[in-house]
Amino acid sequence: MTVSPFKENTWIPDRTFPINVFIVKDVHLHWHDHMEWVYVKEGRARVQVDASFMPLHKGELAFINTKQLHGVVTLEPDTELICIVFNEALVRGSGLDITEHHYFVPYLQQQVKWPSLMQATAPCIDEMNRSFARLVEEFQGKQPGYELLVKAELLRIFGLYFRYAQQHTDLSLPRAQKSYDFSHLLQTLRERYRESISVNDAARMVNLSPTHFCKIFKQVTGKTLIEYIHMLRVQEAERMLLDTDYPVAEIAERAGFSNMTYFGRVFKKVRNLTPSAIRKGHLSQL
Repeated sequence: MTVSPFKENTWIPDRTFPINVFIVKDVHLHWHDHMEWVYVKEGRARVQVDASFMPLHKGELAFINTKQLHGVVTLEPDTELICIVFNEALVRGSGLDITEHHYFVPYLQQQVKWPSLMQATAPCIDEMNRSFARLVEEFQGKQPGYELLVKAELLRIFGLYFRYAQQHTDLSLPRAQKSYDFSHLLQTLRERYRESISVNDAARMVNLSPTHFCKIFKQVTGKTLIEYIHMLRVQEAERMLLDTDYPVAEIAERAGFSNMTYFGRVFKKVRNLTPSAIRKGHLSQL
C-alpha cells in the first residue's frame, strides 16, 4: 500500500470526543482529515496553508480546513504554539438547525472562502484569545462536564470567526502574495520532491525569470528552492524512520538523496538531530 506523502494520522485519544490539544514549537508540513486552529501563545511564526504563507504574531490565529497541507516555522526562540485539532463532527450539527447549512456546509464544501488568518487587529481577537485559554484549561483539567465547555468554547470561537469572515473576506491573503500563484509549483514540488528540479524549471512553471523567481520564492516561503525541497525530503525521510524498518541508507535514497553523508548533513540542519537519533528516540518510546 502506498503511503500518501505528508499524510498525518493525528492522535485523538477519545474518538467519541474527537479533539486534542498540542503545545509545540514548529509544525512539520503535513495534512490530515481533521480541522485545526493554530494559536500563537508567545513569539512569532510563519504558517503555510496550501500555497499561502502568512506571518503569525502573539495572539493571532490560523485556521486549517480538512485535508489542507499546512506547517508552521517559528521565527523567535521562545515561540510557543497551541494547536487544537478536532474532527468536524464536533462542531457540525445534526442537520436539524440552521447552523449546519448556514455556516459549516458552505465552508467545508469550499463553496465560500474565509480568511485563513485572524490578525491582532481583528475586533474580536481578544475575545477569541480568552476562549482559547478557557478551552485549553477545560481540556487539560478534564473536570466533570469539560466536554460541554470545550465544545461551547469551540463553537464560540467559530461564531466570532464567521462574524469576522463575513466582514473581511478580502483579508484572506496578505496583499504581497496575491500577485503570484505558486499553487501548481508547490503541488509539483510535493509530488516530485525526490527529483532534481532546477531554479530554471521552477521559474518557468510560474512564468518568472530565474532571478526574479528566487527573490519572490524566498519572500513567499521564507526559504530558497533547494531549502524547500530539502524540507520536503527530510519530512518524508523522518516519516520512514518512524514508520518503517528500512535501513537509513535506503531511506536516504527513497527520499531523494544519492549521498548518505549529504543526507545526514541536510537532515541534521533541518531537524537539529541525526536520522539515527530520531529512530532511536522513537524505539525507546515503544
